[in-house]
Amino acid sequence: MFTQTEHDHFALHGLIKRSGFLPPAQLVRTREVIFHQAESAGIWKEGQWHLAQLEFHAGLAAGMALVKPLNRHPAIAALAGGATQAAALALAGAHPMTPMTVQPGLLCTFPNASTWSLPHQNWHTDFPRPAESGLPGVQIFAILDDLDPQGGGTLAVTGSHRLLNDEGRISSSDLRKRLKRDPWFAELMSGKPTDRSRLMREPGHIGDVEVRVVEMTGKAGDVYFMDLRMLHNIAPNARPKPRLMLTQRYVLAHARNELNEQ
Repeated sequence: MFTQTEHDHFALHGLIKRSGFLPPAQLVRTREVIFHQAESAGIWKEGQWHLAQLEFHAGLAAGMALVKPLNRHPAIAALAGGATQAAALALAGAHPMTPMTVQPGLLCTFPNASTWSLPHQNWHTDFPRPAESGLPGVQIFAILDDLDPQGGGTLAVTGSHRLLNDEGRISSSDLRKRLKRDPWFAELMSGKPTDRSRLMREPGHIGDVEVRVVEMTGKAGDVYFMDLRMLHNIAPNARPKPRLMLTQRYVLAHARNELNEQ
């Protein structure tokens, strides 16, 4: 399912994109479900978004409230299974791996910014670094509607999965604190009014590890596969339409067992 070059890229950067990966029929069905929900809420009419009544500060909360009832819908579950789960399994070396939650999660961010800036707060991992080094699992981010730059696409620090892997189990908050000791991450997480967008254009280096902020953008049907150790973040949406993505975390058996023991 992946070439050796793609496996090497994933091991090095922790993130790989597959264009047009989602099965077209399943994608169409999922979009119909979401747009029907939006139509019921009065914000989707005749094939267009009508978001004038929404306030910027409600962008993320209102978006998540819209799609949360759909997480259990069979069409949503189907999109996160099948070939998508098989691809995540392939990247993990075909080791036993199961979804972290029963249902995948829909992600929706309504427009909530007049100008876009790289966030400095809330960088995190969705899974603690296990004491046993190595890949704990794979998270997918599937694009359900065309997603342009600065449109709310999830942000990830490629290469961050290769840092601090020899220090035992680390929580997300402790990981953030330890990474901030490095000047590159200190700048990333600094609230000072500087042009931190250069961290998306210019790679940094911590030892022999190259790090860079990557914005997940693309066409409907594209899927990103991410190492669960990766530092990532939500992003503001400065575009005129919502960010629509689907996520699921697939966890290796040894990592799940360790988490359960904790």
